[in-house]
Amino acid sequence: MITVTEAAQEKIASMCIENDMEAVRPFVMGGGCAGMQHSLTFSDKKEKRDTEIAPYLYIDPIAYQFMDGATIDYDTSGMSPTFVFHDVFKEQGGTGMCGGCGAATGPGYGH
Repeated sequence: MITVTEAAQEKIASMCIENDMEAVRPFVMGGGCAGMQHSLTFSDKKEKRDTEIAPYLYIDPIAYQFMDGATIDYDTSGMSPTFVFHDVFKEQGGTGMCGGCGAATGPGYGH
């Protein structure tokens, strides 16, 4: 299961409404300091195999596989508010966190 905090849900909803988009979707791709990086992108429609994990938030089965157990948050405490991914790759044994650059970091982060 992927958890989406209230702050992230509110920001995602406002972004979709402001940009006239149906949803955003998390995605995972190669690269980053831990071998994978992830972020969010707009989506104008729900695909057949997508899962709606929260209002305005769709995920495809491959991304879900890599992000199962993660929490998506929206952090406004720093100079640049950003989405943060906690417990990234938890189901694959990772305990990293991601924010800013989009790359998962080492064990012990994200708790």
